[in-house]
Amino acid sequence: MGSHQSNQSEQKSSEVSAARFFVPLMIAVILCGLSFLCDQAVIEWVKAHDWKSLKEAAGFLSRWGDWPELMLFGSIGLCLAWLGRSRVAGKVLLCMMIAATISGGLVNSIRLLTGRARPNNTEATQEWNGLWRSREFLLRKNKYHSFPSGHTGTAFAFFGVPLFADRRQGWWALLVAAAIAWSRIYLNVHYLSDVMVGMSIGLLTAFFVCERLLTRVDRLLEAYFTQPAKTGQPKRRAHPG
Repeated sequence: MGSHQSNQSEQKSSEVSAARFFVPLMIAVILCGLSFLCDQAVIEWVKAHDWKSLKEAAGFLSRWGDWPELMLFGSIGLCLAWLGRSRVAGKVLLCMMIAATISGGLVNSIRLLTGRARPNNTEATQEWNGLWRSREFLLRKNKYHSFPSGHTGTAFAFFGVPLFADRRQGWWALLVAAAIAWSRIYLNVHYLSDVMVGMSIGLLTAFFVCERLLTRVDRLLEAYFTQPAKTGQPKRRAHPG
């Protein structure tokens, strides 16, 4: 009887989890579809507001918002969490790094195949090219790796984990991811739709990692983040009088 109730409970939990994943997915698909209609308008706005100070800020965000730098920050944070024996921070940071790696790998695999020319690619004769343009193989041509945005997919996966781990306190992290995404548009290396699709993949990856891995990572770190037992002072033996 207890086993039957446990199976029912697990099934209901799985159904709720699937529903929580499906609704955001549908919203993301709709927003991504609409973003393609705004691509050219956003590019024109960027050209009309090309300010040096903002360009420098965007360059800084892009430089430090890529996967290797985020892994560096995550590793430093993980070390600090271990030194402070903060298992909560440790599991969140490790899941952030896992989510960013999964999303980054997925996004980069897609954009190598789509062959979308970047907005600042003046030599491109068409926007979508796939792996070939005429007789030119584009797999190693960065100017044709616009869709989706790798920076954005990685950043939203990385900073999305704190949001899904603690919805009351973690929302601030998305501001950093949004700033990185903005920098890619402002530098004229991505269309709005590139960023929106990258953001959607990143957030969905972060949600998946939190739903499936957060508890397992917590158990994995238990042995490493447990406070060592304090040993008391050894008792002195009483000498016979």
